[in-house]
Amino acid sequence: MEQIFNQAVGDLLSTRLSTPTSESYIYKGVKIIKDEDGIRILNTKFNGDYYQEVTKEEYDIFKKNGWRTGCYLVATRNNRKALNIISEKIQEEIKTMKNLKRYNMLVRYRDVVINRFVTTLELLKQ
Repeated sequence: MEQIFNQAVGDLLSTRLSTPTSESYIYKGVKIIKDEDGIRILNTKFNGDYYQEVTKEEYDIFKKNGWRTGCYLVATRNNRKALNIISEKIQEEIKTMKNLKRYNMLVRYRDVVINRFVTTLELLKQ
């Protein structure tokens, strides 16, 4: 984990966040934090005000691929999950057709997430 944290420190695209008790870096919705409890990696998407620690499988992704590639892979997962949620909501709106504005907003948001997803996949290929 120390090696992954050091990769984040050296990554010019990661944003540094520092407090008196911790040092952390964030990139593509993934935050790595080093404090008195050790080093943890958090996913900043899908959990409201509280960041969720990545799964054991995602920790293995970081150990195998490093900081930057691990961030891309977790971001890809986040985008897939967001697309699934949006698709379900679009289908729900189509069935009920209660609110055309909401439907149009969901379609636009889906396009934004697809663009983010494609951009992340392109970065992953580099």
